[in-house]
Amino acid sequence: MKKAHRIGVVMLLLGLSALAVRSGETDAKLPIWKADEEFSRVTGEKGLVGFLSFIAEDFQTVRANSPLTGKKEFGEGWSKLLSDPAAKISWKPLLAQVSKSDDLGYTVGAYEVTRKDEKGARPAGSGKYVTIWRKQKGGSWKVVLDTGVQDTAPKP
Repeated sequence: MKKAHRIGVVMLLLGLSALAVRSGETDAKLPIWKADEEFSRVTGEKGLVGFLSFIAEDFQTVRANSPLTGKKEFGEGWSKLLSDPAAKISWKPLLAQVSKSDDLGYTVGAYEVTRKDEKGARPAGSGKYVTIWRKQKGGSWKVVLDTGVQDTAPKP
């Protein structure tokens, strides 16, 4: 009987946790989710120019060795990867939340970098990211902070 009770409690808690996530979902997060998907699509098509079109002037990123602050500094620091026609980066949001004031939000997701060579496109890296978005005066969303971690390479 105790075992059945424990299983019941676990099932109830799992159900409530799913309900808590659903109750936090609002239509307000849909634009940020779509913005993140569009951000990936445009970056895939236009590289650095596409990426820069989605970030705010006061954008910041935290990466190994030092943070990059501002749109210009980021463009200079990432131009090699994002301008390389043989390299492509894409990502998909897995979670999005927007503040009650509807002016800040974040997305969490997974990214993949592929490199094309004579053998075709091959995965070159993957990881997870967090992007913080701020709503602009016109209602669009711009990225104010982006950071990520690389997945551990699979063992051969």
